[in-house]
Amino acid sequence: MYLSFDVGTTSVKTAVFDNRGRLMAKDIQNYSLDTPRVDWYEVEPQVYWQAVLQGFRQTVAGAGVDPKGIRAVCGCSQGETIVFLDKEDRSVRPAIVWIDNRARAESEELKGRIPSEEFFKATGCVEIEPTWSVLKITWLRNNEAGNFGRIDKIMLVEDYIVYMLTGRFLSTPTLMHSTGLIDIRTAMYWSKTVSPLGIAGNLPPLVDVGSIVGPIKPQLADELGLSRETVVVKGAMDQTMSAVGAGNIHPGVVTETTGTALAIGVTADSVEAIHANSLAHQPHAVQGKYLILPYAQTSGVLYKWFRDVFASAEIEAAGGLEPAYEELNRLAAAAPAGCDGLVLLPFFAGAYIPENDMYAKGVWYGITLKHDRGHFARSIQESVGFMLRRILDLIQAANIEIEEVRSMGGAARSDLWLQIKADICDLPMVRMKEEETSVLGCAILSAVATQEYSDIEEAAAAMVRTGKTFVPDPVHRDLYGRRFELYKQLYETLKPVFRQYT
Repeated sequence: MYLSFDVGTTSVKTAVFDNRGRLMAKDIQNYSLDTPRVDWYEVEPQVYWQAVLQGFRQTVAGAGVDPKGIRAVCGCSQGETIVFLDKEDRSVRPAIVWIDNRARAESEELKGRIPSEEFFKATGCVEIEPTWSVLKITWLRNNEAGNFGRIDKIMLVEDYIVYMLTGRFLSTPTLMHSTGLIDIRTAMYWSKTVSPLGIAGNLPPLVDVGSIVGPIKPQLADELGLSRETVVVKGAMDQTMSAVGAGNIHPGVVTETTGTALAIGVTADSVEAIHANSLAHQPHAVQGKYLILPYAQTSGVLYKWFRDVFASAEIEAAGGLEPAYEELNRLAAAAPAGCDGLVLLPFFAGAYIPENDMYAKGVWYGITLKHDRGHFARSIQESVGFMLRRILDLIQAANIEIEEVRSMGGAARSDLWLQIKADICDLPMVRMKEEETSVLGCAILSAVATQEYSDIEEAAAAMVRTGKTFVPDPVHRDLYGRRFELYKQLYETLKPVFRQYT
């Protein structure tokens, strides 16, 4: 058995799987982001740690098995969120979360020092944006010199959890690639960004994804009821593990996750087409392969925001926050395809691939007296479909074949949303039987590390299963084609306005 964790933007998922990929128990621990200013997002690192511990306790208890039979712990996390510890391993300040956009000035400064093309070739990140951890670190140096001077260790969230579990300070290029601190061509820290900050001695040594870090701390193992022989395996970023957990380890299969963000994963054997078409990418968990990983910063979080702000009646009728989504889906299903002309630009925290515009904002266009909450709910789902299509168009323009799209994240529970995506993108959408593919991917790494299987390919063949397929409805092809063109034109028309009125 394998214990997995996924530290997301607003929740921690934990799960126990057996060696056939069957889920034995899972738990979700929620928390909130602190927003001290507009576009600032922070979390105290201990919030992550306590959520992981509580999730472990609940999951191990819920599995109904002897926890000493758990052979390995492996996890993943959001990327880019940066944690700072002092010499006593105390938090220097709250972690700066990946969606934080405070480092705009630092982003512009780095653009003046390193050409975008050079940055892309080294890091796999298409543009220099405030999202990348190197800009957050630079902001800290420029604005909180006292805190910057106290830093002993700099790490990402998965690194932090592994450190708390084992006492070993390590990371992996597959997790660190989007920090702007790693040269993915050499799998080493990049002197062009690390040296000017003087932080080389504060960064974790790098190991391969899937490496055994060591045993869990004995006292912690005893507290959780685990064997002192239980090992911790080095994981990676959540989207990397989701790709593994969905069997996205060969070209042709694409994964998309509509969670807080919209993330797409495409396996590639080489970087030539990737570089030629300026596609964001990283080293895959599968050695020798690359994972094209473009994403948009807001997707499912828009539906959550709409529920929390505008759906109090549905929350009350459904008896809770999670059941209220079904009520919203019912309203959205009553609205026609195309929402009677209502179109959303879903850039509530800026826009990434392919717009690469930190100034972009959310806009509803075409509002009339005819529109009700169902139209608005459906327009959010359609806007995510449009974002997905724009990114998939880039992939296909690079002559990378797409046979099907495997869908994960909370939105994959909605038949309506998956059908909308299939109709807009004109591609089959496949729901995974195990929706928690990120933690399943971690279990697959654990199974390989403990020699249950010889490699990721063999483990995935045994542990990954697909579910229902949603086929495009040709009746909606022309309608969504026109709405998609309108979506693109709206952004291009408003692009200068976004910059003029920041």
